[in-house]
Amino acid sequence: MSAEGMTPAASPAAPPPLVRRVAVGVAIARYVIPLAVIPAIPFLIARGELALLVLLRPQKEFLLLSAAQLARTGAPSVPLLLAAYVPLMIVAVWAFFVVGRIFRPALDAGEAPRWLTRILPPEQLDLGRRVLTRRGPLIAVMGRLAALPPTIMAAAAGASDVDGRRYLAADLVGAFASFALMVGAGLVLGEAYEDYGIWITVAGLVVLVALIALITRWVRNEADRDD
Repeated sequence: MSAEGMTPAASPAAPPPLVRRVAVGVAIARYVIPLAVIPAIPFLIARGELALLVLLRPQKEFLLLSAAQLARTGAPSVPLLLAAYVPLMIVAVWAFFVVGRIFRPALDAGEAPRWLTRILPPEQLDLGRRVLTRRGPLIAVMGRLAALPPTIMAAAAGASDVDGRRYLAADLVGAFASFALMVGAGLVLGEAYEDYGIWITVAGLVVLVALIALITRWVRNEADRDD
């Protein structure tokens, strides 16, 4: 492990059976719920139920859209958006860290259950583990800002020799930074649309997308970089 990586954890203890069952159940729910809500997305947007959409599918674009609506209409409030963001984007993501700890031997041996490889594609998990080894806690923050699944990064951390507390603390910082970035950008873009029209709003959106793409590219390059 590089000097920039996390301090290795010496043989992390296996979680108790109850924790294992709860973590697996939450991880499966975290995977299924956003998929199940896809057909309802147009209906929820049309009804203006954006906080509910963030709760069920907490993607960056829906946070951005919700904040833009807040700038224009006064709803949903920032505290409501934060309450909707936390269950699937923090609590449920951390369940994947536990899942990574539980199934690390099977993942290392290429013998993980089929349902697990569907939730955690091996090539994405491998990328997460490589970049965690190189950059440690920084990547937990940057990964939240990038267009990378936080569930994959959390599982990769759980399946690696990293200190759990340090990783989860860094991930929490990254989660709130991502929330602040998207909500702040949504508020600015929403106000820009009201004051200056569509083209300034589009230009701001392009800058935001480019920033996220650059962060994502940096994370991927760190995984593939030769020392």
